[in-house]
Amino acid sequence: MMLTNTRPVRAPWVRAARWLMRGQAVIGVWLWATMAVVGTVVITLLDRFAEVEVSIFQFSRHGALWTGFAMAIIFCVAGIAAHVGNGLTRAAFVRATVTVGVVVGVAYAVLVGLGLEVEGMVYAANGWSHVGSGGGVGDQNGFAPDAGLGVVPGLVLSFVAGQLSGLLVGMAYYRLGGWWGTVVLPLTLGPIYLVGSPDLTTGQFQLLAALDPSAPVTALVSVIVLALAALAYYLLARDVPIRKVAS
Repeated sequence: MMLTNTRPVRAPWVRAARWLMRGQAVIGVWLWATMAVVGTVVITLLDRFAEVEVSIFQFSRHGALWTGFAMAIIFCVAGIAAHVGNGLTRAAFVRATVTVGVVVGVAYAVLVGLGLEVEGMVYAANGWSHVGSGGGVGDQNGFAPDAGLGVVPGLVLSFVAGQLSGLLVGMAYYRLGGWWGTVVLPLTLGPIYLVGSPDLTTGQFQLLAALDPSAPVTALVSVIVLALAALAYYLLARDVPIRKVAS
């Protein structure tokens, strides 16, 4: 009787995605542990020496956005040569990096929402005001810490935009070089600043906020921007020349 291997064969992009996810998980653990510790220390010091008047964990959204953006650049630039060098296609690399970017963006958004929920319970127990930074970026962009998990949908769009923008920036520099990579930064950074609005409580500066679109319109525009960003990334990467790695 002939024995056959029934183990499912994973698509190349799935293997690449698993590798990327392991790297992102390590960074994510350090990032969120650091922000949790720093937030706890800041709240404790404020309670001891001043007053706790606003949410501290609200600022984690900036760390999550820009860390995700930076990691997407690093994994894109550092990973493409190794990926293709191992006989895998550029298309598989694009699919893996975009998928991981979406997963990480969703995970980070959920973690911010859960963090705000926990912080809100601590604030309520101590009689502190759990609000956005008065008169600052948070209030101007409609970010409401007391919404807790309600901030998740808007942050998903914002964080995924950060991931895709990072991939665009990284691939643009890899393919076009330092000069042209810098010239096109207004375009490759565009997803971060075009996605979201005050109605989606992302807390980021949005170029479209002045138009005051409704939440459904904003969500639709945001999804379109994200789709176009993914398409632009694919067009840059699909036949990108692979640079030799110095030994």
